[in-house]
Amino acid sequence: MANIRIIGALFTFTIAIMILLRIMGAPLETPDTPLGIVSLELANDTAAIQKILRVWSAVRVTAAANTNILADFIFIPFYALLFYTLCGNIAVRSGGLTARSGTAIAFACLIAGLLDVFENLLMLSSLNGWFNTLTAIMTASLAWTKFGLLAIASAYIILFGTSLLMRKIIR
Repeated sequence: MANIRIIGALFTFTIAIMILLRIMGAPLETPDTPLGIVSLELANDTAAIQKILRVWSAVRVTAAANTNILADFIFIPFYALLFYTLCGNIAVRSGGLTARSGTAIAFACLIAGLLDVFENLLMLSSLNGWFNTLTAIMTASLAWTKFGLLAIASAYIILFGTSLLMRKIIR
């Protein structure tokens, strides 16, 4: 019963902070930055970063970008622990390859959170004008890796979580 309470709390806080981040990040979505803060996350060269910073400066939302990134530091532990807990719970209720892969994926979710921390630090640096080709590539690489790990975790949760749930319903 404690696991469902932990998952419920993590899920509630994750969704609440996600909604807050979307609201806070709405001004960052422009025709040149349709993905908002994600546009900066995925900018993999200095020209792209400069363009984003110019656009956000022109519409006076650079401070909003900074605030959004700082708020993301609060979001990270909630989503990382939610994914970790979900994958871990599925893994302990499974066997064989499903259990082993679930354990690895659970730890990958914590790594995704750590990658997000470094990515945020690099984005804050970019917002302050401290960026170069290497930091741009590093930021985008961290973001893509984080998104990839979370996509794998989501697929695992949907596939094997649904399977476990269906077995429980059938019994």
